[in-house]
Amino acid sequence: MSIREKLLALGLELPATPTPKGDYVPVTVHAGVAYVSGQVCRVGDGVISGPVTEHTSAELVVQAGQTCALRALSVLDQAVGLENVERILFVRGFVYGVEGFQHFSKVVDGASQLLIDLFGEHGRHARSAVGVAGLPSGGMLELEVTAVVKPNAI
Repeated sequence: MSIREKLLALGLELPATPTPKGDYVPVTVHAGVAYVSGQVCRVGDGVISGPVTEHTSAELVVQAGQTCALRALSVLDQAVGLENVERILFVRGFVYGVEGFQHFSKVVDGASQLLIDLFGEHGRHARSAVGVAGLPSGGMLELEVTAVVKPNAI
Protein backbone atom coordinates (compact mmCIF):
# COMPACT_ATOMS: atom_id res chain seq x y z
CA MET A 1 0.00 0.00 0.00
CA SER A 2 1.36 3.45 -0.91
CA ILE A 3 1.79 6.26 1.60
CA ARG A 4 -1.16 8.10 0.02
CA GLU A 5 -3.35 4.98 0.32
CA LYS A 6 -2.33 4.61 3.97
CA LEU A 7 -3.22 8.27 4.59
CA LEU A 8 -6.65 7.74 3.05
CA ALA A 9 -7.17 4.57 5.12
CA LEU A 10 -6.45 6.65 8.24
CA GLY A 11 -8.93 9.31 7.11
CA LEU A 12 -6.14 11.84 6.60
CA GLU A 13 -4.79 13.83 3.68
CA LEU A 14 -1.81 16.03 3.01
CA PRO A 15 -2.53 19.74 3.38
CA ALA A 16 -1.59 22.25 0.70
CA THR A 17 2.17 22.61 0.75
CA PRO A 18 3.05 25.31 3.28
CA THR A 19 5.20 28.21 2.16
CA PRO A 20 7.99 29.64 4.31
CA LYS A 21 7.12 32.53 6.60
CA GLY A 22 10.70 33.83 6.49
CA ASP A 23 13.94 33.76 4.53
CA TYR A 24 14.54 30.00 4.33
CA VAL A 25 13.65 27.00 2.19
CA PRO A 26 11.13 24.36 3.29
CA VAL A 27 13.50 21.44 2.58
CA THR A 28 17.21 21.10 1.99
CA VAL A 29 18.43 17.85 0.47
CA HIS A 30 22.12 17.04 0.83
CA ALA A 31 23.96 13.75 0.38
CA GLY A 32 20.70 11.79 0.26
CA VAL A 33 19.24 13.33 3.41
CA ALA A 34 16.24 15.70 3.43
CA TYR A 35 16.06 18.25 6.24
CA VAL A 36 12.55 19.67 6.63
CA SER A 37 12.25 23.12 8.17
CA GLY A 38 10.12 23.40 11.29
CA GLN A 39 6.40 23.00 10.72
CA VAL A 40 4.01 24.60 13.20
CA CYS A 41 0.57 23.02 13.74
CA ARG A 42 -1.29 25.37 11.38
CA VAL A 43 -4.74 24.38 10.15
CA GLY A 44 -6.00 26.59 7.34
CA ASP A 45 -5.55 30.17 8.46
CA GLY A 46 -5.46 29.21 12.14
CA VAL A 47 -3.16 27.33 14.46
CA ILE A 48 -3.60 24.72 17.17
CA SER A 49 -2.51 27.01 19.94
CA GLY A 50 -0.55 26.51 23.10
CA PRO A 51 0.59 26.55 25.67
CA VAL A 52 -0.12 22.93 26.48
CA THR A 53 -1.05 22.19 30.09
CA GLU A 54 -1.76 19.11 32.18
CA HIS A 55 -5.43 19.66 31.28
CA THR A 56 -5.06 19.92 27.49
CA SER A 57 -7.08 17.13 25.90
CA ALA A 58 -5.21 14.13 24.56
CA GLU A 59 -7.16 14.48 21.30
CA LEU A 60 -5.92 18.04 20.75
CA VAL A 61 -2.34 17.01 21.50
CA VAL A 62 -2.54 14.14 18.97
CA GLN A 63 -4.11 16.49 16.41
CA ALA A 64 -1.25 18.97 16.85
CA GLY A 65 1.34 16.23 16.29
CA GLN A 66 -0.43 14.81 13.26
CA THR A 67 -0.91 18.29 11.77
CA CYS A 68 2.81 19.06 12.02
CA ALA A 69 3.76 15.67 10.57
CA LEU A 70 1.33 16.06 7.66
CA ARG A 71 2.71 19.53 6.88
CA ALA A 72 6.25 18.12 6.92
CA LEU A 73 5.20 15.26 4.63
CA SER A 74 3.53 17.73 2.26
CA VAL A 75 6.79 19.64 1.96
CA LEU A 76 8.75 16.40 1.49
CA ASP A 77 6.29 15.26 -1.16
CA GLN A 78 6.79 18.45 -3.14
CA ALA A 79 10.59 18.29 -2.80
CA VAL A 80 11.28 14.60 -3.48
CA GLY A 81 7.98 12.69 -3.66
CA LEU A 82 6.75 10.60 -0.73
CA GLU A 83 7.44 7.37 -2.63
CA ASN A 84 11.12 8.39 -2.60
CA VAL A 85 11.36 8.70 1.18
CA GLU A 86 13.36 5.66 2.24
CA ARG A 87 13.21 6.18 6.00
CA ILE A 88 12.53 8.77 8.67
CA LEU A 89 15.75 9.37 10.62
CA PHE A 90 14.98 12.01 13.19
CA VAL A 91 12.13 14.11 14.54
CA ARG A 92 12.64 17.16 16.76
CA GLY A 93 9.61 18.62 18.49
CA PHE A 94 9.45 22.02 20.13
CA VAL A 95 6.55 22.13 22.58
CA TYR A 96 5.04 25.36 23.88
CA GLY A 97 4.02 24.47 27.42
CA VAL A 98 3.14 26.31 30.59
CA GLU A 99 5.76 26.75 33.28
CA GLY A 100 6.26 23.43 35.06
CA PHE A 101 4.86 21.27 32.23
CA GLN A 102 7.05 18.18 31.86
CA HIS A 103 5.34 15.85 29.36
CA PHE A 104 6.90 17.22 26.18
CA SER A 105 7.46 13.77 24.73
CA LYS A 106 3.72 12.97 24.88
CA VAL A 107 2.99 16.03 22.75
CA VAL A 108 5.27 14.72 19.98
CA ASP A 109 3.86 11.17 20.14
CA GLY A 110 1.02 11.91 17.69
CA ALA A 111 3.55 12.89 15.02
CA SER A 112 5.79 9.91 15.71
CA GLN A 113 2.89 7.45 15.64
CA LEU A 114 1.65 8.80 12.32
CA LEU A 115 5.10 8.43 10.75
CA ILE A 116 5.30 4.84 12.02
CA ASP A 117 1.77 4.11 10.76
CA LEU A 118 2.71 5.40 7.30
CA PHE A 119 6.27 4.10 6.88
CA GLY A 120 6.21 1.04 9.14
CA GLU A 121 9.61 0.14 10.58
CA HIS A 122 11.16 2.74 8.26
CA GLY A 123 9.13 5.36 10.11
CA ARG A 124 10.72 4.57 13.49
CA HIS A 125 13.11 7.38 14.28
CA ALA A 126 15.36 9.00 16.84
CA ARG A 127 13.69 11.97 18.50
CA SER A 128 13.97 14.97 20.78
CA ALA A 129 11.11 16.78 22.50
CA VAL A 130 12.04 20.18 23.90
CA GLY A 131 9.98 22.62 25.94
CA VAL A 132 9.98 26.24 24.78
CA ALA A 133 8.53 29.53 26.04
CA GLY A 134 6.63 30.19 22.81
CA LEU A 135 6.29 29.34 19.11
CA PRO A 136 5.28 31.23 15.95
CA SER A 137 1.61 32.28 16.03
CA GLY A 138 1.33 30.79 19.53
CA GLY A 139 1.34 27.24 18.14
CA MET A 140 1.43 24.28 20.52
CA LEU A 141 4.07 22.34 18.57
CA GLU A 142 6.71 22.85 15.91
CA LEU A 143 8.26 19.81 14.25
CA GLU A 144 11.45 19.25 12.27
CA VAL A 145 11.86 16.02 10.28
CA THR A 146 14.99 14.48 8.81
CA ALA A 147 14.55 11.72 6.22
CA VAL A 148 16.68 9.56 3.93
CA VAL A 149 15.84 9.95 0.24
CA LYS A 150 16.22 6.98 -2.10
CA PRO A 151 19.42 7.34 -4.17
CA ASN A 152 17.72 7.44 -7.59
CA ALA A 153 15.33 10.21 -6.48
CA ILE A 154 17.86 13.03 -6.42
